[in-house]
Amino acid sequence: MRLLLIDHGSCDPPATRVHALRAALHELGSEAVACGPSSIPSLAEQPPGLRGIHFHDIAAANRGFLAAVRDGSPAAFLRATGAISPSLLGLAREAARQTIAEAVDTVDPDALVVLHAGILADLAIETGVPVVLHVAAADLDAAAGSPRLAELVAAALGSAERIIAADGDAAGRLRADWLDADAAAACETWPALPASAALMLAACRQAIARRA
Repeated sequence: MRLLLIDHGSCDPPATRVHALRAALHELGSEAVACGPSSIPSLAEQPPGLRGIHFHDIAAANRGFLAAVRDGSPAAFLRATGAISPSLLGLAREAARQTIAEAVDTVDPDALVVLHAGILADLAIETGVPVVLHVAAADLDAAAGSPRLAELVAAALGSAERIIAADGDAAGRLRADWLDADAAAACETWPALPASAALMLAACRQAIARRA
């Protein structure tokens, strides 16, 4: 199975979460490529297994957004994207849209795994490839403070083939406030860690089967 892993945190190799997941999935016979924020310039040669989104030039227009991009954590990125102006958010999303589309064309994945329900999740769904969306409580915190981000998160949750909660807190909040009865009943709970690679593959197979 070929997968594209889209993270909202830093995807710089080799010591980021998404690359640990890539290694674990490889051990199970799956080919995975990472896509997400990277400090590697867009014109530089990408390392194997990475399609980096270079937000630094866009983020330079806003001190808080730039600090979040440099921080590299998903929570900082989610909070910052919920607070920036609509015009800057549009520029960031357009850069991400192009990179995600190019990654899908290159990798030809069977499924996409999106880590965090943020500004990249609905862009993944736009590609038409089956999507597994992994949601953390931090995603819902960021959405609660930004109507625009809440709209994007709701759209992604309504269209993803499989929704996974990172922990019990996220699961409870998804079921109470975001998901309909059928989606809530199907929502599983497990962390996006290398130890969960087999569960991730199973969720991807289920997402693909929903399109059959």
